[in-house]
Amino acid sequence: MIRGRAGASTHVGQVRTGNEDAYVVLDGLYAVADGMGGHSAGEVASAIAVKTLAEIHTSTKPGMTTPEQVAEAISTANTAIFHESLDDSEKAGMGTTLTALVVTDPIAHQIVIANIGDSRTYRWRDGQLQQVTVDHSHVQTLVERGAISAAEARTHYQRNIVLRALGIDSSIDIDLFPVEVRDGDRFILCSDGLVDEADDSEIENEVRLKSEPQQLADSLINLANAHGGRDNITVVVVDFSVTGDPSESTKVGVGTESTHTSVEAASPAGTSTSRRTKNALALAGAVAAVVAMIVALVLAL
Repeated sequence: MIRGRAGASTHVGQVRTGNEDAYVVLDGLYAVADGMGGHSAGEVASAIAVKTLAEIHTSTKPGMTTPEQVAEAISTANTAIFHESLDDSEKAGMGTTLTALVVTDPIAHQIVIANIGDSRTYRWRDGQLQQVTVDHSHVQTLVERGAISAAEARTHYQRNIVLRALGIDSSIDIDLFPVEVRDGDRFILCSDGLVDEADDSEIENEVRLKSEPQQLADSLINLANAHGGRDNITVVVVDFSVTGDPSESTKVGVGTESTHTSVEAASPAGTSTSRRTKNALALAGAVAAVVAMIVALVLAL
């Protein structure tokens, strides 16, 4: 069984006056959304995205268990944002990027990573940082064509043009990446406010230095702000371990605040020991009763 520990942080940055990012951290669901649109519309779109996923994830147990269910939940969020933009002219054209990690089968160590837009998910495994998702952005197409380098894409004047976003159309194409988790895997979900300011080598250096998920999330926020913080910055870090213990550690939060709870379940070994103790006591009682009967018969003779 895989067990996750998470840390999350978000910041308005050094230039913007409002934060249009949102995140959700629940047991088995982790997501970052980066909203866009006039007035407060971007903030509304990202909030709808993470709240919709959270409601779907928690409405049934054991939550989303297949890539198809993950895609359906994201499509539901897309529809909710799209209809909201139609109902309110001030929110017309609003949308949000989204990257999400869903634990679909903890016993089989299976997760699904989803992506729309240019928010990213990285994986740290065996001392190497790998970008799991692929940006749906104009500059990414330029990089793929060889017109610009990845380093140039970070500062390109068209870096904020995304080719996919939730809520823009009535339907949405979603990239899904099924992944089998290994012990020690670390996943980093972030808005482009981080990757526009820090390159992968700088992110990797922070991963090497920080052992705790919350510590890493905070340090990556500080890194982006130190480089200028031109956009809102949101980071969610999830560390996975593989264990046979059904205990679960859950960090719960939606938006910009989160709380930590731990749920400890009785282990099978503990149950077995308890049953053996009860059986031993029952046997001892039976033996004592037989001995008492024999003594009584001897005395009677």
